[in-house]
Amino acid sequence: MPSVNVISENLWFPSERSVGGPLGARLFCLPHGGADGSVFGSWHSMVSPGIEVVPVQLPGRGIRMTESPETSIVRLGERLAGPIADRADGLPYVLFGHSMGALLAYELGLALQDGPRPPAAVVVSGSVPPHVSRSTPAMHLLPDEEFRSCLGALGGIPPELLAEEEWLELFLPVLRADFEAAETYRTRNTLSPGVRLIALGGADDPAAPPAEVERWRELGTDVTVRIFAGDHFFPFESTDQVLALVSALCRAR
Repeated sequence: MPSVNVISENLWFPSERSVGGPLGARLFCLPHGGADGSVFGSWHSMVSPGIEVVPVQLPGRGIRMTESPETSIVRLGERLAGPIADRADGLPYVLFGHSMGALLAYELGLALQDGPRPPAAVVVSGSVPPHVSRSTPAMHLLPDEEFRSCLGALGGIPPELLAEEEWLELFLPVLRADFEAAETYRTRNTLSPGVRLIALGGADDPAAPPAEVERWRELGTDVTVRIFAGDHFFPFESTDQVLALVSALCRAR
């Protein structure tokens, strides 16, 4: 009988979906802290034809709720690089990650860039780059009340959920683990010239201000920075604009 670990490694992605025509590229989407792949559910019908949106399901949430969440971006990257390459299956692919997912997308880009099929592009959204020191205290070390207050300030979680003790008991450990992974990740390694780096930011994002998003330019040779209207969760408010950009990256390769 296969071990639990072997079984869980097959749960990174949903089953392959029809794209309404010849499959030309895959878009791997890595969620923000506490979220699962379902946050990208509407994107399937919004990307250009021929692109398969592949939400990544991380341990500790969704169908992998019984697993312990990882507290290290590097360990997540080590576990996920092989499955990403296998699921890409020789097709061009783009890595998109938001917030914590942006750091994981970048780590995956580093891990895969020297392989036989590197990503066409890495899109990092709503995140301070991993070589920039953060001026605010580490959220994952805060007491529960302060941690909850900071989550509320970021938005994205309805206030009624943050006030629900049963929900907090279930999800606070996952959120804290995700923030630990993001806040402890550091690297100055840069992407190779063959991998485009696209950094996206929200004009009113308190977690990743535009001036700090600009510093992603220091981590690659082919870097584009785009700032959108909105706060930390701008990709889910300006989805049409974000997906137009990402679809163009997929088509270009």
